[in-house]
Amino acid sequence: MPVNTGLAQVSYGLLVATVVIYALAMLAYACDFAFGKDRVLTGIPAEIPDQAAAEVPDLVGAAASPAGARSVAGLRGAGSAAGPGNADGAGPATVVAGFGPSGQPAGRGPWPAGLWLRSAFGLTCAGLAAQVIAILTRGLAEHRVPWANMYEFIAAITCMAVIVLVAASVRYRAYYIGLFVLLPVVLALALDVTVIYTAAGAVVPALQSYWIAIHVTAMIVASGLYIVGAVVTTMYLVADRNERRQAAGLPSATAGIMMHLPRPVVLDRLSYRSILFAFPVWTFGIMAGAIWADSAWGRYWGWDPKETWSFITWVVYACFLHARATAGWRGRRAAYIHLLGFACLMFNLVGVNIWITGLHSYAGLS
Repeated sequence: MPVNTGLAQVSYGLLVATVVIYALAMLAYACDFAFGKDRVLTGIPAEIPDQAAAEVPDLVGAAASPAGARSVAGLRGAGSAAGPGNADGAGPATVVAGFGPSGQPAGRGPWPAGLWLRSAFGLTCAGLAAQVIAILTRGLAEHRVPWANMYEFIAAITCMAVIVLVAASVRYRAYYIGLFVLLPVVLALALDVTVIYTAAGAVVPALQSYWIAIHVTAMIVASGLYIVGAVVTTMYLVADRNERRQAAGLPSATAGIMMHLPRPVVLDRLSYRSILFAFPVWTFGIMAGAIWADSAWGRYWGWDPKETWSFITWVVYACFLHARATAGWRGRRAAYIHLLGFACLMFNLVGVNIWITGLHSYAGLS
């Protein structure tokens, strides 16, 4: 069937609009960090008993105090500013971001508390909807699964990254990662619609298989999870350094931002969970690719550059999970292995497609 050029142009316009909407969402997230006073709720005292503190979800970041009570000063946006008195009239309550009087996260459902944060999350969802429609219309215009070249693949993996962002925000109340996840997404999409753009068209015979909907989809899902995991791991390293410097009484250039984020251990746990989801999907994607390779080229594995770097990426992430599970590695050492695996993933996506020629040279950049 011929390509529907009109529908392809609609897809391109929607993807450009997606970049603009995500950029506005980034601005709203940044304003939430700077001006989001209205999202701070009252009702939790500065020190709460261990039993009550245990009810507070750890992914928001309460920290234990030496006196055997749980201090909530380390929570996102928390401070010592006084609010209205407690219900028993005993005195002022500490203002704590994202919590109601019961000690549970404020703003039930997918919507967070606070005008800036609500606006940012709403724009993120709107941008995600526009991006999904852009991908669907691209596929309808080409009468195939729309991830056969680098332009389409980047659109798909950034879409998956934002889906993970929205899911983590709703499931774990991790709205604080929005700005940091959208930053690489916006940069990647901006390059995608300008430098990397590839006109809609037919694909080479090797890609005309139902395996593209299995193998490449698995790689897209895993890559989106890996992107979010790498962003949160970077946040963890910065937060951990800030915490160490403050503990040593040294100044920290990132203290102003870090006061809005949970403890480093919370970021580390969130990043680890993303890899636990991504790794088996990536493993399945490699296996499906081997089966497809046998169908297309008559062999399961030929050490093509893309195959080699996919395997190297798998090995590094396997080492990361093995170190966490058996060697008991936590914190910075495991984070460095994680980022090494992500660097291998990025080289596999960008470097192999641009600089190395092989059987997987379908990027459409030449």
